[in-house]
Amino acid sequence: MGRIAGVTASETRERLLDAAARVFELKGYDGATVALIAQEAGVTTGAIYAHYGSKAELLAAALKAHGERATATLFPPGRRADAPTVLATLGRRLAARDPHESALLLEALLAARRDPELADVLATAIGGRESVMTALVTSAQQRRELSADVSSAAAARFTLMLGLGSALAADLGLSPVDKTEWSDLIQRVVDAFTPEDNTDE
Repeated sequence: MGRIAGVTASETRERLLDAAARVFELKGYDGATVALIAQEAGVTTGAIYAHYGSKAELLAAALKAHGERATATLFPPGRRADAPTVLATLGRRLAARDPHESALLLEALLAARRDPELADVLATAIGGRESVMTALVTSAQQRRELSADVSSAAAARFTLMLGLGSALAADLGLSPVDKTEWSDLIQRVVDAFTPEDNTDE
């Protein structure tokens, strides 16, 4: 059975991802069996394999879903934001990262050191996110929203490293920095990549 009776395929996937996130966070990657995840979601193990080829793919999908939900709350649908606004908004979010999202990411990274399949799946997923950011920066450079004298690949790697570092800080429970001071710092970094003729628009 790949779907819960009376529930759409997308709703089933969402239920699976929520259950997977809870079980991975509680039991760790090694202790989170497909049977436990299925039980938490109220489905059969067959429902999981109907949507995901492996436990590693399920974890990567759960991470992606968490990230997309968090981003969706920052950018309401139907409203386009320019690249500097997107980067500044994402940067400000790092100071108050969801501890559940951070815990799930760090569990995945630790488990990937022991599990080659998970390492491959995570590398592909994270590499995909980096490629999306590279394309965003490149497109913004073509529209003259961001300076063209900065490598889009290097800028994307910088944002990826900031994101991974923020997950570590959140998981360690480091005392938070002042939100206004953090926001000011992020804005200064973004302004450094914004052409002078765009800073006042």
